[in-house]
Amino acid sequence: MRIMSFLAAVGFVAAIFTPGWAQADKDETKKLQGAWVLTKLMVGGVEVPEKDIKGTRFVFEGDKLTVVPALPEVDTVDKRTFTFKLDPKQKPAAVDLTALDGDAKGTVSPGIYELKGDTLRWCQSDDEKNKERPKTFESPDKSRIYVFTFKRAK
Repeated sequence: MRIMSFLAAVGFVAAIFTPGWAQADKDETKKLQGAWVLTKLMVGGVEVPEKDIKGTRFVFEGDKLTVVPALPEVDTVDKRTFTFKLDPKQKPAAVDLTALDGDAKGTVSPGIYELKGDTLRWCQSDDEKNKERPKTFESPDKSRIYVFTFKRAK
């Protein structure tokens, strides 16, 4: 099972961008810059074993997000690159990812995020038919909702 199928299919979910996000997300984008290490992943109501996510990182540079795969001996994540747009004014704060590579290149996926100090929570669906932004940081049983928890890399 490819744990990060979300990352391969993320762009299949359509979303409409809200005008003015560029201004609203400037400070929040600065707060995300750098590397974040994945500490927990819930998919379909089940926590993915640590051995399957160990070493996986999100790296934010400017308006780009690069998903860096786990250690070489763990083959569950593909390297992927996205642009992202934040809307911290929404409750919960909203994010839209646009895939820059892979089969989903050019497509957009809506999600939500929460940034508290050195902890980042991120929630998105990998269901290509789902066009709705998640409303909570929950991964219901048998769903294709991914809830990531990261700690800022030191």
